[in-house]
Amino acid sequence: MTSDAPRPVVTVRGDAELEGPPDLARFTVTAERAGDTEDGVRTALARASGQVRELLQGFTSALERTSTSGLHVSPVFGRRAQTRVQGYRGSFSTEVVVRDFEMVPALVHALAAVPDCRLDGPSWSLRRDNPLYREVRLAAIAEARRRADDYAAAFGSEVLDLLEISDLEGGFGGARAAMKGSFATAAGGDEEPEFELEPAVQTVFGQVTVRFTLTPPDLSTT
Repeated sequence: MTSDAPRPVVTVRGDAELEGPPDLARFTVTAERAGDTEDGVRTALARASGQVRELLQGFTSALERTSTSGLHVSPVFGRRAQTRVQGYRGSFSTEVVVRDFEMVPALVHALAAVPDCRLDGPSWSLRRDNPLYREVRLAAIAEARRRADDYAAAFGSEVLDLLEISDLEGGFGGARAAMKGSFATAAGGDEEPEFELEPAVQTVFGQVTVRFTLTPPDLSTT
């Protein structure tokens, strides 16, 4: 190869997979009410949402955030006369994101005791700034470099310069391992439920494509 000849290029992909504990647990508590009038149902839902909000104030230090995730009120029609309104039903949902997992059992127990509400969750996840994402990026890049070194060595070359690095095709993402349940609650009952909720391990995947130039190969060794 002459000195002015273009240098050979190797394009490699780096893959990595890392695991770690979750940062957050998400629950949804949904109050469901029915009544003869639309205003009555809305009033009942407002009372229920207020009860949930007041309950959550006792867990403020354990919560990342709370938000309204759904409000729905609709008429109920008769089976025979489908144009006749027989009443109304509605639901009000609150999303609760928990950061202190030690408080999860107490929070679940408290929410599950709210009359005529449904509790769904938990769904475990990582924050976007979790160090695991950076670690998996670096691990994928290191794997790409190892592959490039292997290919270069096969031709008696060495990795020289970095031309391009991209994660646009494969990208980086977390597979949010989730363990979900549904707890229907009702007024009354003497037995107190006990929940053992263990955080699900989160798996983060990384993939990167890297292009390097190589020193001139020694084709006599191939």
